[in-house]
Amino acid sequence: MSRRPTPARGPDHRPSQAPRERPAADPAGRDLTGRGAVALLTLAPLVMLPTGLSRFVLPKLALVAAAVALAALARPAGRLQRGVAAVVGVGAVWLAIAAVAGDAPAAQLVGRWPRYEGLVALPLYAGALWAGARLLGPGTTPVRTRALVVSAAATGLTAAVVAVVEATGLRPLGGDVDRPGSLLGNASQQGAIGAMLLAVLLAVVVRRPLGRDAALPVAGLVASGALVVTSGSRAALLGALVACAVVALSLLRAPGRRLALGLVGGTALVVGAASLLLPATRARVLGGDALASGTVEGRAVLWADTVRMLGSHLVTGVGPSGFFDAFGPAASDRWRRELGTVNPPDSPHSVLLQAGVAGGVALVVLTLALAVLLVRAAWSARAELAAPRGPLLVGAAAAAAAGAVTLSAGFTHASTTPLLCLLAGALASRPPAVRERAWVAPGVAAAGALWALVLVVACAGETAVARGVTLAAQGHVEEATDRFTLARTLRPWDPDVPVLATAAFAAGADAGDEPSAREALAWSDDALALVPGSVETTRTRAVSLGVLGRRAEGRALVEKTLADDPLNVDLLLAAGTLAAQDGDLATGRDHLVRATQVAPDDPVAWADLGIVARALGDQEQLARVRAWQEAHPEARG
Repeated sequence: MSRRPTPARGPDHRPSQAPRERPAADPAGRDLTGRGAVALLTLAPLVMLPTGLSRFVLPKLALVAAAVALAALARPAGRLQRGVAAVVGVGAVWLAIAAVAGDAPAAQLVGRWPRYEGLVALPLYAGALWAGARLLGPGTTPVRTRALVVSAAATGLTAAVVAVVEATGLRPLGGDVDRPGSLLGNASQQGAIGAMLLAVLLAVVVRRPLGRDAALPVAGLVASGALVVTSGSRAALLGALVACAVVALSLLRAPGRRLALGLVGGTALVVGAASLLLPATRARVLGGDALASGTVEGRAVLWADTVRMLGSHLVTGVGPSGFFDAFGPAASDRWRRELGTVNPPDSPHSVLLQAGVAGGVALVVLTLALAVLLVRAAWSARAELAAPRGPLLVGAAAAAAAGAVTLSAGFTHASTTPLLCLLAGALASRPPAVRERAWVAPGVAAAGALWALVLVVACAGETAVARGVTLAAQGHVEEATDRFTLARTLRPWDPDVPVLATAAFAAGADAGDEPSAREALAWSDDALALVPGSVETTRTRAVSLGVLGRRAEGRALVEKTLADDPLNVDLLLAAGTLAAQDGDLATGRDHLVRATQVAPDDPVAWADLGIVARALGDQEQLARVRAWQEAHPEARG
């Protein structure tokens, strides 16, 4: 059988790079892949994992991955502007370099628990940006923009129901925090998503007749405002007001602008008034809430300490996901004395500082360049305000402004960043290519689908971690170990499974339980091999060595770590206890005295000092302990 002649091929012929014609649009009203991808990206903030230790990250990322895969199969309506694509690409390469230069290269490349902002999450943020341009670019269809509006309203309404219930003091999702954050994970993320949804829906409501079709966007707008108000987030409140201002600016030359401007002003007024009427939010806004005032002061200390730390790492920062372990030794005396080691931050709570610590000055410059490009794209969108895509562009610009405000005092997160990227992509888009490279759609679709599957399996691993933590706290050491082993099997790429396992057995080791100490010691081997800078893992390992009779090794380990982090009260307590157990009562006393100076309100430090001082017969320190206990009778147990 003869074969068809093969055409001659020149030296530049690359079959794998062959462009393909863009597929024709789906029949009117269908576009299932395009609408589905827009809807999934907008609804992703609602997904959570009730049985996980961290409930609000992995499931959202899994849905984002599925949405990006679906977007690749949709008819392209646009593509990212060259400048934005270039900045994002250069930033990705630089982040990889910074990760390799970090103290834990493998862990920082992957990303650390719970936000996983390395290879796990950051490509999905970029994918959402790419999908925004592809799905909602200049060639988008009304069915896609309607899918965005309907999904935004549904997201706002669903999250607001939970938020309003939580505002009454109930906790339908569990937990006992004062500001739980609905389905978003914390109150700041709740407020941020509310401000962005408000921007999108307000831009639609003010530019369409108020009829039956407006009912859902109006309801979603009200719900989005409720999310902002009940969050108690001052940054979110400011972001919502900035979004209103952006929408108002877009109406200055619009026909019938008086009514539209009245709607915008009314929205801003209602949000502001509701914030003053709700007691908890009013206290935060006006400074009557002690916790809110402490947050402001703590944030100022955090930023000052971060800037000082960044001064020592100007080129590559401390690498992505490196802040958590790097900040402790770099924290100031004021931070140690006023905030201590409870709930240490994993971010500087400012997106510019976050960029700086993740990738040095270069990444800060790239972040600012991206912001400038988005502002330029928003300014250029004025020409399309009267076009069908006008409300979408106004909403995207307003949401980007609101997102920038909230990120100025917050951090990127799976709850909010993908939606922000989707809208930014729509804003910074250009017409699609006449012909698209043949590998783009199947390649991105396959990668997205594969990563969604990996993340779904990772969710099962998160459930195993949560169960392991519970079992370890109950003293069921063998069963807990089985759960952590399963989690490591399901998440072999995750450097934090052994870190979390070590932390789970820490309480038992601190209490002197040998089985817990043995497991903590075993898991800490793997943990410190992957994350050598983990102070808490090192402390737990040292304590476990002491429980198992290897006190000299434990003392040497904790003293070495203490030299780099001399104001860490947990290390001081461990060093004091180990020294005393090893018979060196004087050194133990000195460490514990220092612990009471660093954390004068820590009852454990005073109790341990009292035990050691009594064994030494140190009347001076015993008098200090008795005086403190008399001044704090509630601390006696």
